Amino acid sequence: MGDPSSIDQPAWSVRLWRYLDDPHRGWVSLLYSDAQIAGIAGTQIIGPYRFTPVDEAAGQRSGRLRPVLELASWFRYPNQQPAASGSAGWTGLSIHQEVGALASLVLGVRLRGDDPRPRYRQQDGDVTSYEVSAQVVPSAPASPWSSPILPGLAGSTADFGSLQPYLESLPHLAPDHTVQLVRAARQYADALWMAEGAPELAWLMLVSAVEVAATAHQAATEDYALLVKKSFPISAEALIATGGETLLAKAADAEFYKLVGATGRFLAFAKKFLPNPPDERTTDQAGQLPWSKTKMSAALEAVYKLRSARLHAGTAFPWPLLIPPPAAGDGLPAEVFTQDTYGSGDTTWPAAELPMTLAVFAHLVRGMLLRWWDTLAEERALPNSSG
Repeated sequence: MGDPSSIDQPAWSVRLWRYLDDPHRGWVSLLYSDAQIAGIAGTQIIGPYRFTPVDEAAGQRSGRLRPVLELASWFRYPNQQPAASGSAGWTGLSIHQEVGALASLVLGVRLRGDDPRPRYRQQDGDVTSYEVSAQVVPSAPASPWSSPILPGLAGSTADFGSLQPYLESLPHLAPDHTVQLVRAARQYADALWMAEGAPELAWLMLVSAVEVAATAHQAATEDYALLVKKSFPISAEALIATGGETLLAKAADAEFYKLVGATGRFLAFAKKFLPNPPDERTTDQAGQLPWSKTKMSAALEAVYKLRSARLHAGTAFPWPLLIPPPAAGDGLPAEVFTQDTYGSGDTTWPAAELPMTLAVFAHLVRGMLLRWWDTLAEERALPNSSG
């Protein structure tokens, strides 16, 4: 993932906060979703971005992909700001894609933008937008099932008001944290977008979203020089003999952090930022995922092992994890698998090998990432609040 300390500039969408407006040229993009966006009556300005609700077309049913928000910004030029160096801070996304991914994470809905269109403000103040030659409208993979793999997502309602404090915190965060937030948000947003048609990829992306954040969190909190002294004493002595504690610290932060166990890092992050259970969940206790840190850790470790087997051995995820969740005793979607075994074709899986449904894992990942984001914002606000 690269050394977080080598990221010297924030994510592209965050750098835009520092720049000077050119009020005559800009861009606009439509954000598509199958959810409803409430809490925004007119244009809402958040930093360099302008969000405007888009009315649903007459006769278009709820839950269908459609434009729900217009995202726009005027072009901005660096105000003697240095360009980002190297690829350490590269997210692979354009500005409007970064903002869309962050909004998808905060709002907990599918959200993806079309190609941005240029717009110009004329001398009389009128703003004109121009269509691009080959406009691509986002479309999500179709589900082969009659019920959703992520129940309650399509047709849900998200509060736009929850987005503002998160976006406004971004310019105050450390540059590397903004980049890692965007990367994690991208994995989460892509997972939601393709879950119904490619659920196995959604599992992989959700685990990766946590790994991105866990690596960034560990890099910010671990004393790697001390870790090297304990775990690699001969290497530590050689480094100190060559360049003193300074060289040891540099090598530890730049390279040795990669040797820390990935599974332990994943589970430690999950334990620290474990969110509350879903607000709406089955009342059937047999269908609930136990929400204690000990039992949750075991379930998440099982998920991580399935992901590792898929990446490193090509072992497919168990079939029951790739279909809509079973119904609990009250008819609501279950969070775990309660039958003795589940099968497909000539293959069966005992319930013990099926840690949780994709829907509840998506809830966990979003909650972890938002709690981590909250912590980052609180830590950056502390010096100002005490000064």
